[in-house]
Amino acid sequence: MEEMKTTDVASTIGQRILSHLHDEEQTVSVLLLAVEEIRQALFTRDGERLTEALHAEADSYQLGEAMRERRTLFRQEMATLLQIAPEEITLSRIDSCVPIALRDEVAASRQRLQEMSDELLRLNRQNAAMIQQTLQLTERIVSQLTGGGPHFTSYNANGRNEPARVGSVLHWGG
Repeated sequence: MEEMKTTDVASTIGQRILSHLHDEEQTVSVLLLAVEEIRQALFTRDGERLTEALHAEADSYQLGEAMRERRTLFRQEMATLLQIAPEEITLSRIDSCVPIALRDEVAASRQRLQEMSDELLRLNRQNAAMIQQTLQLTERIVSQLTGGGPHFTSYNANGRNEPARVGSVLHWGG
């Protein structure tokens, strides 16, 4: 009888972890699509598309927050099934309870999650680099327009040389 109960718990854990991992994959997929869309908008310099992509990313962030809450509930559920504290729930602890028949499927899901997470990190870094380059270019252009570059002379409204004013045009009354 005890062996039957242990098998039932293992089967329940196996099915629940697969279901939870599937939900995690869906969530990361949505996040990945949002970040890819931002990258495309940045790459093509499409402001409208970027605005839409940023709104979509904000929505996907809410989805991620909901997933975080579900993850907490999942840990509590697993802790109850294993009769341990929720803080003791780890992926390796749960993996050891998954029936052998489901371990390959669980491992494959975890691998897909890792690959998607790596891609998400890579895209976020690329997006940050594109934004940084754009900011640097914009800063140089504004500096040149306001006479802030080393090779530029500023002129007043009468056409006479004057000291360069660097900074916001609004700041110095332009």
